[in-house]
Amino acid sequence: MQDASGTQKPSILVVDDTPENIDVLKAALKQQYAVRAAINGHTALKIAAMSPPPALILLDIMMPGMNGFEVMRKLKAEAATQDIPVIFITALADMENEIKGLEAGAVDYITKPFNPLVVRSRIATHLALHQARRMLELKNEELLRERTLVENIIIRMRSHKQFDDRHLRYLIAPVDRTNGDILLSAFTPEGRQWVLVGDFTGHGLPAAVGAPLLAHMFYSAAGAGGDIEAAVANINDVLYRQLPTEIFMAGCIAEISRSREELRIWSTAMPKAILLGTDGKIRKTVPTTGILPFGAAAQIDVASGCARLSVARGERFYLFSDGITETANASGELLGLAGVESFLTARDPAAPLDGLIEQLEEYHGSASFDDDITFVEIIF
Repeated sequence: MQDASGTQKPSILVVDDTPENIDVLKAALKQQYAVRAAINGHTALKIAAMSPPPALILLDIMMPGMNGFEVMRKLKAEAATQDIPVIFITALADMENEIKGLEAGAVDYITKPFNPLVVRSRIATHLALHQARRMLELKNEELLRERTLVENIIIRMRSHKQFDDRHLRYLIAPVDRTNGDILLSAFTPEGRQWVLVGDFTGHGLPAAVGAPLLAHMFYSAAGAGGDIEAAVANINDVLYRQLPTEIFMAGCIAEISRSREELRIWSTAMPKAILLGTDGKIRKTVPTTGILPFGAAAQIDVASGCARLSVARGERFYLFSDGITETANASGELLGLAGVESFLTARDPAAPLDGLIEQLEEYHGSASFDDDITFVEIIF
C-alpha cells in the first residue's frame, strides 16, 4: 500500500485476540502505515514469515492457544523474523511481565488502555532506530569488506621472495592478520647477512602500513650490496617522512659479517638481545643502543648507535619483540628478560622454538596474547 506521495507505506502487524483493539489500532495507524492483523499467534507467525515481512509487530500477550511470549520466542528463533522490532501492547501492567517482555527481545512495552498518539510515537521511534541500526550494519559490512581487501593487499606486499632464512630459526605469533611485527632477512651479494626485527606502534592495519615500505628499502639496499649504516639511516629517514607521527618502529637491525665472526647491531626500544654461548649459557646481553625508534625523529646517530660483538661458530643470537617480555600472568607480573633467559638456558639449543609459545601460554594462562610475538634465532 502506498501513501499519497506514492511511497510504499511501512507495514505494521497487529496481533490481538480482541477485534475491538485491532480496530482501534487500525484507525490510529492507517494514515502512516499499512496495517495487517492477526487474532492469534499461529496466524501472526504465518504473516510475519511472508515476504516482505512487517516492519514492526504490535503483539498482545494474553491470547488463547499461544500467548505473546511464545510468539516472541518463535519469532526470535527464525532467521527471517528475528530482526523484526516487536512492541508488546498488553493489559499486563506489572513490572515483572514488563521485564520479562523486554528480556524476551521486545523493543518496547505499552500497557492497555493505550493512547493512540503514544503508540504512533513509539512506533515511529523504533522504526527509525531499526532503520539506523540496519544502515549501521550495512556500513560495517562494507567496512569489513574493505578492511579484508586492504589486509590481503598488505599481506601480499609483506610477503617477499627475497626473505632468506639461512642460519635463522624464528617464531611469529601475530594478534591480527596484519600485525605490527615484521621480520626481514637477506644476504648481500658478497655474503653479509642482514636481519631486521621490527615492531611498529599499535596493532592491526595502522601498525602494518609501514611494513611494505620498510621491506622494499631493506631488500633493495641488501640486494645492491649497500652499506648497512647508510641503509639504517635511510630507513629512519623514509619512515619519518612517509608515516604519520604516531606510527614509528622499535626495532633491531643486525649485520653479520661474511666470515660470521662479527656482528653489528642497531637496537632501539626493544628488549635486550641475548647471545648464547656454545655451552648453553648466556654470554652477553645487548641493550638498546641509544637511538630513538625508527621514524620517530628526523635523524639518528647511526655511528654511535651501533653495538659490535665478536661471535664464534656454534653460538646463537636471539632477537625478540616486547610481546614476549611483556606477557603477563594472572597476577599481572611480566615474564621479562629473566623469563626468556630461563627458557634459553634450560632447553636443548637444537630443540624446536615452539616450546617458547607453550611456555608463554602456560605463563599467561591462555593462548590468546595481547601483543604480537616475534622471536628470532641467528645461528653462527
